Amino acid sequence: MPELPEVETIVRELRMKIIGEIFTEFIPIWSGSFVEDKKLTLNGRQIEEINRKGKYILFNLNKGYLITHLRMTGQLIVRDSVPDDKKHLRLIFTFKSGKYLLYYDLRKFGRIYHTIDSEKVLQNTGIDALSEDLDGMRFAELMKNKTTLIKPFLLNQKYIAGFGNIYIDESLFRAKIHPQTKVSELSPTMIKKLFSESRNVLLEAISRMGSTISDYKTTGGGFGTNQNFFRVYQRNGLPCLVCDTMIEKTFVGGRGTHYCPKCQKMNN
Repeated sequence: MPELPEVETIVRELRMKIIGEIFTEFIPIWSGSFVEDKKLTLNGRQIEEINRKGKYILFNLNKGYLITHLRMTGQLIVRDSVPDDKKHLRLIFTFKSGKYLLYYDLRKFGRIYHTIDSEKVLQNTGIDALSEDLDGMRFAELMKNKTTLIKPFLLNQKYIAGFGNIYIDESLFRAKIHPQTKVSELSPTMIKKLFSESRNVLLEAISRMGSTISDYKTTGGGFGTNQNFFRVYQRNGLPCLVCDTMIEKTFVGGRGTHYCPKCQKMNN
Protein backbone atom coordinates (compact mmCIF):
# COMPACT_ATOMS: atom_id res chain seq x y z
CA MET A 1 0.00 0.00 0.00
CA PRO A 2 1.39 3.43 -0.87
CA GLU A 3 2.21 5.35 2.31
CA LEU A 4 2.94 9.04 2.78
CA PRO A 5 6.28 9.16 0.87
CA GLU A 6 4.84 7.35 -2.15
CA VAL A 7 1.71 9.51 -2.19
CA GLU A 8 3.79 12.69 -1.81
CA THR A 9 5.94 11.61 -4.75
CA ILE A 10 2.84 11.08 -6.87
CA VAL A 11 1.41 14.47 -5.85
CA ARG A 12 4.62 16.30 -6.76
CA GLU A 13 4.71 14.65 -10.18
CA LEU A 14 1.02 15.30 -10.84
CA ARG A 15 1.52 18.99 -10.05
CA MET A 16 4.17 19.22 -12.74
CA LYS A 17 2.12 17.30 -15.31
CA ILE A 18 -1.57 18.18 -15.04
CA ILE A 19 -2.13 21.40 -13.05
CA GLY A 20 -4.39 23.57 -15.24
CA GLU A 21 -5.70 20.62 -17.28
CA ILE A 22 -9.40 20.58 -18.19
CA PHE A 23 -11.41 17.35 -18.16
CA THR A 24 -13.23 16.54 -21.40
CA GLU A 25 -14.18 12.87 -21.06
CA PHE A 26 -14.41 10.23 -18.36
CA ILE A 27 -14.57 6.52 -19.16
CA PRO A 28 -15.28 4.16 -16.24
CA ILE A 29 -14.02 0.72 -17.26
CA TRP A 30 -14.96 -0.51 -13.78
CA SER A 31 -17.46 1.92 -12.25
CA GLY A 32 -16.89 0.64 -8.73
CA SER A 33 -13.65 2.61 -8.58
CA PHE A 34 -15.49 5.94 -8.96
CA VAL A 35 -17.88 7.50 -6.44
CA GLU A 36 -19.60 10.72 -7.50
CA ASP A 37 -21.95 13.11 -5.72
CA LYS A 38 -25.28 13.52 -7.44
CA LYS A 39 -25.60 16.31 -10.02
CA LEU A 40 -21.83 16.71 -10.42
CA THR A 41 -20.03 16.46 -13.74
CA LEU A 42 -16.31 16.39 -14.55
CA ASN A 43 -16.59 17.71 -18.10
CA GLY A 44 -15.17 21.23 -18.27
CA ARG A 45 -13.75 21.15 -14.77
CA GLN A 46 -10.19 22.44 -14.38
CA ILE A 47 -7.52 21.21 -11.95
CA GLU A 48 -6.40 24.23 -9.93
CA GLU A 49 -4.36 22.57 -7.17
CA ILE A 50 -3.18 19.11 -6.15
CA ASN A 51 -2.56 18.48 -2.47
CA ARG A 52 -2.22 15.61 -0.02
CA LYS A 53 -3.54 14.76 3.44
CA GLY A 54 -2.05 11.59 4.86
CA LYS A 55 -2.47 8.97 2.15
CA TYR A 56 -5.22 10.87 0.31
CA ILE A 57 -4.60 12.85 -2.89
CA LEU A 58 -6.82 15.91 -3.37
CA PHE A 59 -7.45 17.46 -6.77
CA ASN A 60 -8.92 20.94 -6.16
CA LEU A 61 -11.13 21.68 -9.15
CA ASN A 62 -12.72 24.99 -10.13
CA LYS A 63 -15.83 23.39 -8.66
CA GLY A 64 -15.57 20.48 -6.25
CA TYR A 65 -12.82 17.94 -5.65
CA LEU A 66 -11.46 14.65 -6.86
CA ILE A 67 -10.11 12.73 -3.87
CA THR A 68 -8.40 9.38 -4.06
CA HIS A 69 -6.96 6.80 -1.72
CA LEU A 70 -4.92 4.25 -3.69
CA ARG A 71 -5.29 1.52 -1.03
CA MET A 72 -3.34 -1.67 -1.78
CA THR A 73 -2.68 -1.56 -5.52
CA GLY A 74 -3.97 1.72 -6.97
CA GLN A 75 -1.81 3.58 -9.50
CA LEU A 76 -2.20 6.95 -11.24
CA ILE A 77 -0.35 7.14 -14.56
CA VAL A 78 -0.19 10.15 -16.90
CA ARG A 79 0.22 9.31 -20.58
CA ASP A 80 -0.21 10.83 -24.02
CA SER A 81 -2.25 7.84 -25.20
CA VAL A 82 -4.27 4.94 -23.83
CA PRO A 83 -2.43 1.61 -24.17
CA ASP A 84 -3.97 -1.29 -26.06
CA ASP A 85 -3.41 -3.53 -23.07
CA LYS A 86 -6.00 -2.38 -20.52
CA LYS A 87 -5.32 -5.05 -17.90
CA HIS A 88 -6.21 -3.68 -14.44
CA LEU A 89 -7.10 -0.29 -15.98
CA ARG A 90 -10.25 0.89 -14.15
CA LEU A 91 -10.75 4.56 -15.06
CA ILE A 92 -9.72 6.80 -17.96
CA PHE A 93 -9.74 10.59 -17.64
CA THR A 94 -9.21 12.62 -20.83
CA PHE A 95 -7.94 16.20 -20.81
CA LYS A 96 -8.46 18.97 -23.34
CA SER A 97 -4.72 18.97 -24.09
CA GLY A 98 -4.90 15.34 -25.25
CA LYS A 99 -3.25 13.90 -22.15
CA TYR A 100 -4.78 11.04 -20.19
CA LEU A 101 -4.88 10.27 -16.49
CA LEU A 102 -5.18 6.51 -16.10
CA TYR A 103 -6.21 4.77 -12.90
CA TYR A 104 -5.06 1.17 -12.45
CA ASP A 105 -6.04 -1.04 -9.54
CA LEU A 106 -5.32 -4.77 -9.49
CA ARG A 107 -7.35 -5.55 -6.38
CA LYS A 108 -10.07 -2.91 -6.83
CA PHE A 109 -9.81 -1.61 -3.26
CA GLY A 110 -8.99 2.01 -4.16
CA ARG A 111 -11.56 4.71 -4.87
CA ILE A 112 -11.68 8.09 -6.57
CA TYR A 113 -14.36 10.36 -5.10
CA HIS A 114 -15.87 13.29 -7.00
CA THR A 115 -17.43 15.48 -4.34
CA ILE A 116 -18.35 19.04 -3.50
CA ASP A 117 -17.44 18.48 0.17
CA SER A 118 -13.91 17.25 0.84
CA GLU A 119 -14.54 16.88 4.59
CA LYS A 120 -17.14 14.23 3.87
CA VAL A 121 -14.34 12.00 2.60
CA LEU A 122 -11.61 13.15 5.01
CA GLN A 123 -13.62 13.43 8.23
CA ASN A 124 -11.80 10.54 9.94
CA THR A 125 -8.33 11.63 8.82
CA GLY A 126 -6.10 13.19 11.45
CA ILE A 127 -3.30 15.72 11.12
CA ASP A 128 -0.78 14.97 8.38
CA ALA A 129 2.46 13.42 9.65
CA LEU A 130 4.50 16.13 7.90
CA SER A 131 2.19 19.04 8.60
CA GLU A 132 3.82 22.26 9.76
CA ASP A 133 1.19 22.28 12.50
CA LEU A 134 2.48 19.00 13.93
CA ASP A 135 5.37 19.73 16.26
CA GLY A 136 6.84 17.66 19.07
CA MET A 137 4.43 19.10 21.63
CA ARG A 138 1.33 18.27 19.60
CA PHE A 139 2.75 14.85 18.73
CA ALA A 140 3.05 14.12 22.46
CA GLU A 141 -0.40 15.57 23.18
CA LEU A 142 -1.99 13.16 20.69
CA MET A 143 -0.50 10.27 22.66
CA LYS A 144 -1.75 11.49 26.02
CA ASN A 145 -3.89 8.96 27.91
CA LYS A 146 -3.60 6.36 25.15
CA THR A 147 -3.31 2.77 26.43
CA THR A 148 -2.83 1.04 23.07
CA LEU A 149 0.50 -0.22 21.75
CA ILE A 150 2.60 2.28 19.84
CA LYS A 151 2.40 0.54 16.47
CA PRO A 152 -1.43 0.31 16.31
CA PHE A 153 -1.57 3.92 17.50
CA LEU A 154 0.59 5.10 14.60
CA LEU A 155 -1.37 2.94 12.15
CA ASN A 156 -4.62 4.61 13.21
CA GLN A 157 -5.08 7.40 10.67
CA LYS A 158 -7.53 9.35 12.85
CA TYR A 159 -4.66 10.56 15.05
CA ILE A 160 -1.75 11.11 12.66
CA ALA A 161 -2.27 10.49 8.95
CA GLY A 162 0.28 9.02 6.56
CA PHE A 163 2.13 6.32 8.46
CA GLY A 164 1.90 2.69 7.34
CA ASN A 165 3.63 -0.58 8.07
CA ILE A 166 6.95 0.24 6.38
CA TYR A 167 7.67 3.62 7.89
CA ILE A 168 6.39 2.75 11.36
CA ASP A 169 8.82 -0.19 11.57
CA GLU A 170 11.66 1.98 10.33
CA SER A 171 10.80 4.88 12.65
CA LEU A 172 10.48 2.70 15.76
CA PHE A 173 13.83 1.09 15.00
CA ARG A 174 15.59 4.43 14.73
CA ALA A 175 13.94 5.65 17.93
CA LYS A 176 14.92 2.37 19.68
CA ILE A 177 11.33 1.65 20.69
CA HIS A 178 9.93 -1.89 20.75
CA PRO A 179 6.75 -2.06 18.61
CA GLN A 180 4.82 -3.69 21.46
CA THR A 181 5.51 -0.85 23.89
CA LYS A 182 2.38 0.78 25.28
CA VAL A 183 2.00 4.44 24.37
CA SER A 184 1.47 5.22 28.06
CA GLU A 185 4.91 3.74 28.86
CA LEU A 186 6.81 6.05 26.52
CA SER A 187 8.87 8.69 28.30
CA PRO A 188 8.88 12.30 27.06
CA THR A 189 12.41 11.67 25.76
CA MET A 190 11.29 8.62 23.78
CA ILE A 191 8.33 10.47 22.30
CA LYS A 192 10.57 13.36 21.29
CA LYS A 193 13.00 10.92 19.66
CA LEU A 194 10.20 9.13 17.83
CA PHE A 195 8.82 12.39 16.47
CA SER A 196 12.23 13.43 15.17
CA GLU A 197 13.17 10.06 13.69
CA SER A 198 9.79 9.50 12.06
CA ARG A 199 10.11 12.79 10.21
CA ASN A 200 13.61 11.89 9.08
CA VAL A 201 12.41 8.50 7.84
CA LEU A 202 9.55 10.04 5.83
CA LEU A 203 11.63 12.84 4.33
CA GLU A 204 14.45 10.49 3.33
CA ALA A 205 11.94 8.18 1.63
CA ILE A 206 10.42 11.10 -0.27
CA SER A 207 13.89 12.11 -1.49
CA ARG A 208 14.19 8.58 -2.95
CA MET A 209 10.71 8.71 -4.53
CA GLY A 210 9.29 6.21 -2.07
CA SER A 211 9.62 2.45 -1.73
CA THR A 212 8.69 0.07 -4.54
CA ILE A 213 8.09 -3.40 -3.13
CA SER A 214 5.27 -4.70 -5.30
CA ASP A 215 2.72 -2.42 -6.99
CA TYR A 216 3.80 1.16 -6.32
CA LYS A 217 4.83 3.15 -9.39
CA THR A 218 5.33 6.85 -10.03
CA THR A 219 3.00 8.68 -12.44
CA GLY A 220 5.38 7.93 -15.29
CA GLY A 221 5.55 4.23 -14.46
CA GLY A 222 8.89 4.48 -12.65
CA PHE A 223 9.94 3.05 -9.30
CA GLY A 224 11.12 4.34 -5.95
CA THR A 225 14.49 3.32 -4.49
CA ASN A 226 13.97 3.67 -0.74
CA GLN A 227 13.51 -0.10 -0.42
CA ASN A 228 17.28 -0.36 -0.86
CA PHE A 229 17.79 1.50 2.43
CA PHE A 230 15.50 -0.39 4.81
CA ARG A 231 17.06 -1.08 8.20
CA VAL A 232 14.48 -3.54 9.54
CA TYR A 233 11.46 -3.77 7.25
CA GLN A 234 11.45 -7.13 5.40
CA ARG A 235 14.94 -7.89 6.80
CA ASN A 236 13.86 -10.64 9.22
CA GLY A 237 16.61 -13.25 9.53
CA LEU A 238 19.28 -10.76 8.47
CA PRO A 239 21.76 -9.08 10.85
CA CYS A 240 20.92 -5.70 12.31
CA LEU A 241 22.94 -2.99 10.61
CA VAL A 242 23.75 -1.52 14.02
CA CYS A 243 24.44 -4.48 16.34
CA ASP A 244 24.48 -7.63 14.13
CA THR A 245 21.59 -9.24 16.07
CA MET A 246 19.17 -11.02 13.74
CA ILE A 247 16.13 -8.95 12.82
CA GLU A 248 12.93 -10.64 13.93
CA LYS A 249 9.37 -10.56 12.65
CA THR A 250 6.29 -10.71 14.81
CA PHE A 251 2.67 -9.58 14.51
CA VAL A 252 1.40 -6.49 16.27
CA GLY A 253 -2.23 -5.52 15.81
CA GLY A 254 -2.47 -8.17 13.11
CA ARG A 255 0.31 -6.59 11.05
CA GLY A 256 3.67 -8.11 10.22
CA THR A 257 6.25 -6.17 12.24
CA HIS A 258 10.04 -6.12 11.94
CA TYR A 259 12.37 -5.10 14.75
CA CYS A 260 15.77 -5.69 16.33
CA PRO A 261 15.38 -7.42 19.74
CA LYS A 262 18.62 -5.85 21.00
CA CYS A 263 18.28 -2.28 19.74
CA GLN A 264 14.55 -2.19 20.54
CA LYS A 265 14.27 -3.73 23.98
CA MET A 266 11.02 -3.57 25.89
CA ASN A 267 10.94 -0.89 28.61
CA ASN A 268 14.05 0.92 27.37
